[in-house]
Amino acid sequence: MKTLPRYTIKDLIRKSSVLTMILLLTCWIAGYSQMTLTNGTYVRINAASLLNSSENVVVNAGATLDVQGTLILKKNLVNQNAAANSLGSGAVEFWGSVNQAISGQNIIQNMKVANAAGLSVAGNTSVNGILTLTSGLVTLGTSNFLLGPTSSVAGGPAVTNMVVPTSSGQLQKEFPPAGGTFTYPVGDATGVAEFSPVTLAFNSGTFAANNYAGVTLVDAQYPGTATSYLTRYWNVTHSGITNFSCNSTFQYVDADVVGAEGNIFCFRVLPGPFTAYNATNPVANQMDAHGLASFGTFTGNLGNSVVPPPVRSLQDKIIAGGPDCADATQTMLIAGNGTYYVVIGGGSVTHIAGTNIIYYPGTRVLSGGYMHGYISGVFCTPFIHPGAQAPVVAGIENPGIGNPNNSFFKIYPNPTPGKFTLELTGDVTASQVHVEIYGVLGERILSKDMQIDRKQEFSLSEKPTGVYVVHVTSGLNSETEKIIKR
Repeated sequence: MKTLPRYTIKDLIRKSSVLTMILLLTCWIAGYSQMTLTNGTYVRINAASLLNSSENVVVNAGATLDVQGTLILKKNLVNQNAAANSLGSGAVEFWGSVNQAISGQNIIQNMKVANAAGLSVAGNTSVNGILTLTSGLVTLGTSNFLLGPTSSVAGGPAVTNMVVPTSSGQLQKEFPPAGGTFTYPVGDATGVAEFSPVTLAFNSGTFAANNYAGVTLVDAQYPGTATSYLTRYWNVTHSGITNFSCNSTFQYVDADVVGAEGNIFCFRVLPGPFTAYNATNPVANQMDAHGLASFGTFTGNLGNSVVPPPVRSLQDKIIAGGPDCADATQTMLIAGNGTYYVVIGGGSVTHIAGTNIIYYPGTRVLSGGYMHGYISGVFCTPFIHPGAQAPVVAGIENPGIGNPNNSFFKIYPNPTPGKFTLELTGDVTASQVHVEIYGVLGERILSKDMQIDRKQEFSLSEKPTGVYVVHVTSGLNSETEKIIKR
């Protein structure tokens, strides 16, 4: 392999007779001492070229580092330009064996962290392309780390390769004009490192230029939670995002659980009053809140007790059984902000609140369903209401996701891209079975009798993604199953 003479980059800059120098690198070049770009210096790493620096790379004020290829750093990147400074359209990679640091106002296209000792961020850094987390923790401290509107995360983030925003520095994501879904690969390193990502799925909204939604977290109990709760809370903020509806999911670890996990619900605790959303999913170690029009601080807290929470918000629910009951000492909020709450035939639910019950658009009771709401100081005994939906594992056939106790039928694949099969499994014949399918807003989209075969294919191919309910009756028996169209 042909290489340049054994000059360091600093030597080359000092020997240059002009202030502007372009490195036309076509091979692996090793830097053996600190590379310092002085005021007025321009250094470019050409596309398809690679610079491997074993020492610090320092970009002084007024200097430019233009990475079109790949810059591999074994130590620190120090950018002393006062304003946000683009480092080119290539890749900057951190491969050290001791903790590295990146400082300054850096704008990077693609960035990779492959250092088990980690990377400390000291200065607001932006990544507009792919952030690859291969090994090591990216600790933010008081600096923000922004991912651009078309950025993505690769490398399979986990407890050993994640972002740690446990101080005032946020992991921020700018969303494109159409919104979308993003999972923040965050966790903490308080004692034992723990991975606790957050997913924000925007169903609607207005997204201004330079918008962001940011996440920090704390590995501790939130003040005021008690009995059954999580020793973890997440702070979610936003800027430049208005009139939105967002579904949020928070992942916790077993060590966060205090008390009875089945009694813990997702709560927004700030701004107050405490508002309860869905029950946790103990199998998936996650909790969620749907239809959010604003953010705040979220944690897990007791939501299933004799004394209910001040405010309870119920969205994206299909009540197919019962009788169910849900309550709040002050206010119940049902559906709204693009969500639904539907009681289908055979479903029964009661809502009890101390002050207000507000039924927003998206609330429906279909023929044969029952819903009763009233104001009282005597609450549900006990609280019985559908919790969070079962987790969806992409590509996995998962019959029985809605009701694993179905006695005479199953549906698969579930989730489905469109078509699915309903198979009779109990002691019934097809001539005795009637099938109804309800849509995401509770509308009946199909009603038919099974024919001779014990298996029959149905299709949701022309329907939007979401949760559907398959309602099957056989004589006096009636059972339901949720199916997810993805």
